[in-house]
Amino acid sequence: MAARELGQRAIAADAHGLVVDSPEAAARALQPHFARLDREEVKVGLLSRKHRLLGVVDVYAGNVAGTSVRIGELFTEALRRNAPAIVVAHNHPSGDPTPSAEDERTTRDAVAAGRLLGVDVLDHLVFGAGRYISIGSRSAAPAVARPHA
Repeated sequence: MAARELGQRAIAADAHGLVVDSPEAAARALQPHFARLDREEVKVGLLSRKHRLLGVVDVYAGNVAGTSVRIGELFTEALRRNAPAIVVAHNHPSGDPTPSAEDERTTRDAVAAGRLLGVDVLDHLVFGAGRYISIGSRSAAPAVARPHA
């Protein structure tokens, strides 16, 4: 188990500095942080002005049934570290990455809060069983701020 943990940390460390300019790039950078979790966790990828991954911070650890999110806490480290953009991500321990109504609401609220704080929310990813869904790229999802050209 220790070797597996070290391997996951090494893979996650390799993602730092990657350009996160699409849902696929965000998933590649963030997925190692969600490997083999048995409870729902919310993490935030901090991005530079050019959308390079500066770091990934843990925001919440819930239980197998879920976790509630206080929107302001999604931005705490971004504001501390002057990160102008974030990607929100969490996992579904059930293995089904289909976003819930609560996930959709959280995304809308985070985008609105980010506009007020001057922090772009580029996406919200939901991981489950080796798959992910990007709430930002779903046609039924609210418009999520896209990277500046």
